[in-house]
Amino acid sequence: MDFILRPTTLSDLDLHVAHRVAMFRDMDYGDEAGRARMATAFEDRLRSWLSTREVAGVVASARSAAGAEVLAGAALLQFKEALPSPLSPQAVRGYLFNVYTEPAFRGRGLARRMTEALLEEARARGIGIVDLHASKDAEKLYRAMGFEPTPEFRLILDPTLPVPGQWKERR
Repeated sequence: MDFILRPTTLSDLDLHVAHRVAMFRDMDYGDEAGRARMATAFEDRLRSWLSTREVAGVVASARSAAGAEVLAGAALLQFKEALPSPLSPQAVRGYLFNVYTEPAFRGRGLARRMTEALLEEARARGIGIVDLHASKDAEKLYRAMGFEPTPEFRLILDPTLPVPGQWKERR
């Protein structure tokens, strides 16, 4: 099956929000109430980022046997401020997020293709470093694409917030 990639537009906002909720549900990350709160906040933030071009993205589709367009996946890349470091003096880095393939289309290289398209966008904008947070299921893909694990740590200061299971499994 051939996939068609096109740039994300503001009209794709609902798709990206739905994918973010589904992604966290697939990872068993949080509960439904938390994902609903996140969806509302994410929608507002993403609307702003897409309007200001702080985020670029791709939407992948395929053609059904009847010729109809079927959405297969989407991914986003944020251009965010970063502290210059000895590794790179750049004050902007890319942050790849919300890479999501619909279940019916998984295992066909679509996540890789969407990621490669966004990495090309980063290169075209002169970005030298792209970060991401990978699910356990996606680690193999990103390592194969050349992404390296970093020594990032996180401290949850609010004792009412749970520590996600995936964090515990990686320790």
